[in-house]
Amino acid sequence: MYFTFEINGETMKKLISFLMIFSILSASYAISGQKIISNIKDNYKKMKTFESDFTQIQMWELASEESRITGKIYMNSDDSFRVEMPEGDYIISNGKTVWRYSTENSQVLIEDVKNNEESMIPGKLFFDFTDRYNLKDYSEKKEDGKVIYMLDLEAPKGKDRFIYRLKVKVNSDFLPVEIESFDLDENKNVYILENIKINTEIAKDKFTYVKKDGTEVIDLRKKK
Repeated sequence: MYFTFEINGETMKKLISFLMIFSILSASYAISGQKIISNIKDNYKKMKTFESDFTQIQMWELASEESRITGKIYMNSDDSFRVEMPEGDYIISNGKTVWRYSTENSQVLIEDVKNNEESMIPGKLFFDFTDRYNLKDYSEKKEDGKVIYMLDLEAPKGKDRFIYRLKVKVNSDFLPVEIESFDLDENKNVYILENIKINTEIAKDKFTYVKKDGTEVIDLRKKK
């Protein structure tokens, strides 16, 4: 026994329209969480320079206190970087040594770069999560008409890390624009990045410390 049916022209148009809409929606959600991570890694590998305005918000749970710092950050692919604050304070590193200058105290603190979890090298701070944390969940949404991705990451099991969880907002160019970290004391630290520029020319002297007259020097580097 055979069953036959006919589709008229109007029904066919509706069916085609439905299939087209379904295909578009499927394509828009086709990217996986691991692909987002992979794209971020690729961006970082190709990145020669990075420049951005930033806001850092620190929230201490027990003290119910919050601090907010704004500034500008520059970095090179060789791990050299410069952080500038509005008050005139700055941090400079050539990738091996860090100089922290305080305008208020007219003082510079010199330290070796720490190559560990506590390291404040911007490349590690903003991009290292792709290797050090596992993707737990992700979502996609639109803000101001632009696609963004929200990543929820956690420290690998068996790894005792003070910062155990991260929430990262990624823009459509696969660059982190907001990084929220949670530590074991339930404190929260947020970095918000705006006006990001990559692979633009940055003057070399941005990453060179020049001692000012009258500056007190405190050298905490390990003696070799």
